[in-house]
Amino acid sequence: MIFRAWPVAVTVLALAACAPSGSATSDRVSTTFDGSKKLVLAAAYTANAQSIGISVWADVPVGTPGTLETIGPLHMRCEGTFQPPGKDLQNPDNLPILDLGGGGGVSFAAPSGHYVTVASIPSMGARIQKAFDAGSSYADPITGVFDLSLGCVPIADSAQQLQKLLPQHVMAVQIWITRMNDPVNRSQLLSLAQEASQAVQSGDTATALQALTRIKAIVEPMAAQNPYYDILRDTLASIALLTQPPPSS
Repeated sequence: MIFRAWPVAVTVLALAACAPSGSATSDRVSTTFDGSKKLVLAAAYTANAQSIGISVWADVPVGTPGTLETIGPLHMRCEGTFQPPGKDLQNPDNLPILDLGGGGGVSFAAPSGHYVTVASIPSMGARIQKAFDAGSSYADPITGVFDLSLGCVPIADSAQQLQKLLPQHVMAVQIWITRMNDPVNRSQLLSLAQEASQAVQSGDTATALQALTRIKAIVEPMAAQNPYYDILRDTLASIALLTQPPPSS
């Protein structure tokens, strides 16, 4: 699946219009929709882990699609479905949890700064938001990019940011491929990754997208194991950046 970004201006308007009601703790807010159904969003920076953690629970049928968008120094959009609740101490109401690629919420490193997270259930018109501040986190020491869950992709908010993020994620794909122990797939994948990297450098979007799409098709069936998971994650990020609407600035 290729995720497309919402225009930033539209997202900001949505944030201003969404004021959660109900209870709130230092890291959690909740609201009701469709009568008395509950939607809960937990989003906060954890200093000990030096990472951001976000989870969403809702009183909806299992399989209901949900989205998550976080705006800040790292802008990302996630898509997933609500799945049966696990043994999560943060979920006292035993509600289904939004699976964003890892069986539940997301935990990721990101640049420090102010963030606003919006969780939505499009089919039911439900939405909730939470703002928080994040402290220091660190990019992946091998690739130099901030790793996200498979269900999430980065969004560039400016042309300058896109010019920075896209080659970084494409090069990350190439780096993970060079660390493979599978000589058969390694040769083919490395050739495609190099083709994508060269195409990005020359501004040939179509060729880069074609090469990355072929990489995705090869590694996706094996994504349960490394380094295929890492390759797929940065391939999806690269595809999303290549196909997002052009930033306004």
